Amino acid sequence: MNRFLLGVRQALSGLVHAARRERNFQIEMALGLVALAMAWWLRISFVEWLAVVICCGLVLSAELLNTAIEHLADTTGPGRSEQIRVVKDVAAGAVLVAAVVSLAVGAAVFLPYLAAMARS
Repeated sequence: MNRFLLGVRQALSGLVHAARRERNFQIEMALGLVALAMAWWLRISFVEWLAVVICCGLVLSAELLNTAIEHLADTTGPGRSEQIRVVKDVAAGAVLVAAVVSLAVGAAVFLPYLAAMARS
């Protein structure tokens, strides 16, 4: 059990590091909180809540992995190789895919509620 708790502690340390020092992670956390606040305000369905929460988690997880890859790649030294550039670009691309999919899901969930409010 001590190893498990140590692992949880280290994972939380990584989350705190990202929340304090990684600008993109901070922006994505803020946007996720806006999405969750809108979900609460609009009283979306349970299934829609699941979709919004999963998308928020997907984007934040992708950003954490991207950050980890970037930090690891930066340890290779000041002169970056073409391979390292490609690795970092692909990791950033994964975040972009997660964000675009999440934006599409958010639009599908929230726009009908907002349109109904505008009509009434």
